[in-house]
Amino acid sequence: MPDNNGAPNTSERIRTGDVSGTMVVGSGNTVNNLSITAESGAAITVHTGPLPDPVKRRPICQLPPSAAELLIGRERDVRELRAAIETHRLVQVWGVSGVGKSALLRHLAGTMPHGPEGVAYIEAGGRTSDDIAQAIFDISFDAPNYKPSMEVLKEHLKTLQLRIYLDDAGLDEKDLQRLFDMAGKSTFVFTSQQRSAVNGVHAIRLEGLTGSAGTRLVETVLARGLRRDEAQTVEALCDAVDGNPLRLRRIALSAEVGKGLPGVADLPELLPALLKTLQPQERDLLYLLGSLSGAELAARHLNDLIGRPDTGVVADSLVQHGLLLASETGYSCPPDVAECVLRSRATEFPADQLCRTLTAWVEEKGTSPDDVAAHFQALDVAVLRAEKHGQAQLGVALARAASPKLALSRQFDAWGSLLGAGWTVAKSAGDKEGEEFFLREARTRRRAIGRAAQTTALVLEAGVLWHELTALRAHSAAQQVANAATTTTSPVQTVPLTHAGNAPAFPHPTVPTSGTPVPAHAAPSVHAAPSVHAAPSVHAAPSAHVARPVVDMTHGAQQSHAATHVAGTHSTAQMPQRIDLSQAHTSASQSAHAVHAPATATGASHSTVTAVGAGAAKSGMSALALTCTLGFVTVLGVGATVFVNDRPTPPPAPVAAPAPVLTPDASIFTPSGRDDTPPTPTVDPVCATVIPELSSEIQQYSTDASDASDAIDTYNSAMTDYNSGATSTAPDDGTLLSDVSTVISDLDSIVSTVQGAVSQAQDTSVVTDLNGMLSPVQQMQSLYQSYENDPGSAGFDPSSQVLAMNSAEDSLQTDCGG
Repeated sequence: MPDNNGAPNTSERIRTGDVSGTMVVGSGNTVNNLSITAESGAAITVHTGPLPDPVKRRPICQLPPSAAELLIGRERDVRELRAAIETHRLVQVWGVSGVGKSALLRHLAGTMPHGPEGVAYIEAGGRTSDDIAQAIFDISFDAPNYKPSMEVLKEHLKTLQLRIYLDDAGLDEKDLQRLFDMAGKSTFVFTSQQRSAVNGVHAIRLEGLTGSAGTRLVETVLARGLRRDEAQTVEALCDAVDGNPLRLRRIALSAEVGKGLPGVADLPELLPALLKTLQPQERDLLYLLGSLSGAELAARHLNDLIGRPDTGVVADSLVQHGLLLASETGYSCPPDVAECVLRSRATEFPADQLCRTLTAWVEEKGTSPDDVAAHFQALDVAVLRAEKHGQAQLGVALARAASPKLALSRQFDAWGSLLGAGWTVAKSAGDKEGEEFFLREARTRRRAIGRAAQTTALVLEAGVLWHELTALRAHSAAQQVANAATTTTSPVQTVPLTHAGNAPAFPHPTVPTSGTPVPAHAAPSVHAAPSVHAAPSVHAAPSAHVARPVVDMTHGAQQSHAATHVAGTHSTAQMPQRIDLSQAHTSASQSAHAVHAPATATGASHSTVTAVGAGAAKSGMSALALTCTLGFVTVLGVGATVFVNDRPTPPPAPVAAPAPVLTPDASIFTPSGRDDTPPTPTVDPVCATVIPELSSEIQQYSTDASDASDAIDTYNSAMTDYNSGATSTAPDDGTLLSDVSTVISDLDSIVSTVQGAVSQAQDTSVVTDLNGMLSPVQQMQSLYQSYENDPGSAGFDPSSQVLAMNSAEDSLQTDCGG
């Protein structure tokens, strides 16, 4: 065995100082050298040396420094989780943001016995399953400068017997299952905000603290005991905030700064009042982190940006009082705090200062690739913020400086994220050299991850790239929306008595269409469906006719406004519409038609692919992926969803059908000039029929669900008039029920198509995707049928089923070659 485990020679080893090096990527017939320099970027050459021979570390151990921190009021939870971890391979701790999941996970990681071969704790927020898998490999094996292919990576991970702790794992069910399968002998303990539906996961919901535990927490923060009357007040407040530790820490701060303990009625205005009591350096710190859409910065960054040497101490104090969040890699701002701070300042932290400071940090010799990868979400935010504030060239400079080190970190989806942001900003700035740099890096990245065959025929015409090569928000876009929505607990409100004889009407936003403005934080459901909640029963009208209850569609609309920071704005944005991939073709000449089709379908004069979503409350700045195509849109990341947003930009010139274009870097070819890349895998024959059928049927469902929502709007408006006494006749629900019946019929068609495709499919992945779609569709069908039979019964919310259906359709597109 060679001393360097088959890594490149010493002369080629990564030198962090001048950002250059060579790593081995791939395996078998596709192994290559990836050479990286700050000046020229990345390039692929045929690997001629020995293949790396990864050696398993003994023992394997990576734990957070704060793993054994003191917990308050969690004794029962610790006992329950210890027992679950000893008896189950997959254990989830789930609950709302701020309830203490991360602290509990760190405690378990630091105090429980390790697995047979060791333990690994990983900050998973914002990472894709591929990047998490690579992180597990890097922790477990000594293999310098080696990024194995996915097939080889699986072979190594399946030998591990670790106890793996994943904090803030915002992956969807399919990606979670894929990750768990790759390391099938290891135990996974992970946290997230929503309960996982993955088979075999033992999910434990973490509730808030009890009244006595909440009192102890407040006493700990205050560093003193509470008087009897104070203890009673805290117990009442603990009940009002559902025992959320983050909010209890803010309550303690109120007493600490001399304002006394708030009353229950004061809770809605507690946060703005607390922010006014802070010192200028504390408000400056919240202003900085609140401008980053939930992305993290380390204490070093805070010192440089604020211009003080002690910002880490200030940040720790704010964490202690529930105004900041801390992880192993830095600090972030909860969405409700960010919203409040930015509203008071009416501006964001200067983008030029942010970009210049981060660029200088990235370029320092002491900044390692792993350091850059740990903060890729903040880099993405800074790059896009620069464009938003008219300083796109600063964003280009930051992305170009960070790209080589992100490549060397072996976190290739994080790298793709930055390339997507960089290309977008360079395009905006009119920086042709920058555009070419990021496109060249994207092509090299594709070769490195085994997509060379598609890359060599990449269509380069600008008109097509306008649609195909734009920054995308990947899997944690949905995670960010969920985090931003659940971090801010709804304020405590007093419900007024209703007027005798009439029932209250409930506001209801229409299911969005391409022209309907909606809050930017609305869930990124591709095919919108209503969230239906029945109101209390209506008092009988004078005519003895019992009026139908008002349908409340407010679920998902009463979210924290802070999530609008996702898109870098604090106003409303248009709900993005999905790019229809159903017309995928197999030739480069047809791909132009495929990408132009959505603009025609939506009736817009011009559409572009835009970013959706952003940083999670703790560290969920979603990965950006760069999209390249050969006959269909292919995402260069994992779990990304493509959206189209109408923009008042002149349409690009018509694009003639192009011939395949070879990339400038010809090193992928052998000396004979022949491309030795493996042939494109055979696609399941059922894909040719099921993809267009399902696309048409799901589009029809989306349209009819929107019509049903309009009918509900009309009905609610009429019911509001009736309840207010403006009209004396209760509204007719005939149109509403007819539209609901149409939606049920649409779902029947989808079920029939999916069941027929399952019986014909040959590829197991395609079968899995179809079954993954069938279940949520049938659930929606049942929900709508129940509502049709009894509209006055308890309401229902099909949004989770819609997201599951969309996720399964995305997976089907991928496994069918799209």
